[in-house]
Parts: sequence; structure tokens; C-alpha cells
Amino acid sequence: MNIKELSYFTRLYHENNFTKVAQYFNVSQPTITAAIQRLEKELDTQLVIRDQSHKELIFTESGRQFEKHAEQILQELKTARSEIRALNKEKVRFGLPPIIGSYYFPFLSARLSEKKLLQNLETYENGSKVLLNRLINGQLDMALLGSVRSIEDARLTQLGLARKQFKIIVGPQHPLAEKRTVAFKDLIHESFIQLDEGFVHSTAFHLLTRRMRRKPEIIYRSNDIQIIKGMVANNVGISFLTEMAVFPADSVVALELSDEKQPEFLISLAYRANHILTPMQKGIVDLLTENKL
Repeated sequence: MNIKELSYFTRLYHENNFTKVAQYFNVSQPTITAAIQRLEKELDTQLVIRDQSHKELIFTESGRQFEKHAEQILQELKTARSEIRALNKEKVRFGLPPIIGSYYFPFLSARLSEKKLLQNLETYENGSKVLLNRLINGQLDMALLGSVRSIEDARLTQLGLARKQFKIIVGPQHPLAEKRTVAFKDLIHESFIQLDEGFVHSTAFHLLTRRMRRKPEIIYRSNDIQIIKGMVANNVGISFLTEMAVFPADSVVALELSDEKQPEFLISLAYRANHILTPMQKGIVDLLTENKL
């Protein structure tokens, strides 16, 4: 059994056509057929049935089960290659959500610079949901992640760093600006300006709206926190943001939620459980855990 045979088989599973697979890999159709036959002989089971009457392929139960393992093997190999390339370049591919980055990275970069680690960091900004997928798929070595609950995934090692509250953000001229607290149920008629779905804010927002018969209207989404705060400041709508995203210099008013049960913004450092940390990566982990948010 070799990698090419696994690649041929997984492609056949998705294409369901020998000719298309042969064309994709630029080989002859008999090459694909022979590879599948070798797999079946080695596994001592039939993986694919050719239904000549309907001119289609049927994957047996063994074939469907084997495809899951083959996909995982190929993904692990892809991850290993990606990790080794990063090691050879002496770079740490680091995921950083924009909000956590704006609040924490200036402080973090100063500490990294002191430890001579900053020049080895390649940062990738995106929402926590996107970064989590890239981390699992081996496209990142480690990442700071935001979530509303602890990330329970056997594929990851997670180190909790902080808990932050969510706030309602309004403009200084908004009728709610004079209040200190507000119940989420009282915002049913408000127009919200929110971060894109890739951010953990969407999950927290949905948790709060789940208790309501009617959901507030989201009139605009953006992945740019400054645009959102600017629109709120101009009274276009209100927003639901973590307290980390709001600074004293911002022209907005942050209100506490009075709801008894409300989600928290959890911040953690995560990396793959099967990833062996290099001395450089361990230095970053130690620095982050010693200087919690």
C-alpha cells in the first residue's frame, strides 16, 4: 500500500468515475484500476463494485469505511509536510483573531521581541472559527482563539488564558447611552451591526437570541471592527461585542448585559495534541501562559 494508491482511491470515492480520476492524475485508466485491485488484495476485501447495468460504481461498506481512514492518513501526511516546511524556515505560523490581536498583540510583541522570538512569528488574522479549522488541518502551528465554551477536541491541546464579558455598544446619541445596563430581551426592536459569521460573536449572539421568540435584525456585517464601531458611533445601529474590542478613546458607549445567564468570551492558546513543540514554540507557550490576559 502506498500514498498514490490512497490518493487514487479517495479521488475515486468522490468522483465515482475511473476516467475522471485517471485524467486528474494524468495516468491511464488501467493504472487506477490496478491500484484499486492492489488495495483490495492487501485488505482482503472488496472496496468497489462496478454495476455494469447502470454504469455506476458502488462502494461497499468496507470501501466507505476505508475511505475515512485514507482521508485521515492523507491529511496527516499533508500536515506533516506543512509542519516540516515551517520548521525548516524556523517560522511559527500563529493564528490571531483581529480583536484579540488589537487588544493583546502590542503587549505580546514587546515580550516576543525581548525573547528574540518576534522575527520568527508569521501571524495569520481571521475569526476564531476559521483559525480553528486551519489549526486542525495543519495550516497553523498554534493560535489564540476566542470561544463561548472550552474547546473540547482530542486533536488539540488548549490552555485557558482569560475570560471576558460581552457588551452592548451604542452611539453617544442613542437613547440607551444614558443607561449602564440593559437586558438583551429589551433590544428586540434594535438594528444590529455585527461581525461576520466566522467570529465567535455570532455563536454568543445566537445563544442569547435562542431564548427569544423573535430575533433582532442584523442590518450589516463586517470583519472590520473599526467600521462597526464607526457605524455605531454614527447611530446607524448598535452592536454586540466583547469588552476587549472597546477602548476608552472610542466614540461609543458600552453597556453591561443584565441577563442572569449570558455567554462569556473565553480566550485560549491552542495547538495540535500530536504536535511536538520546538524550543521556539515552547518559548511562545511559556511566554503566553506566564503573561495571561
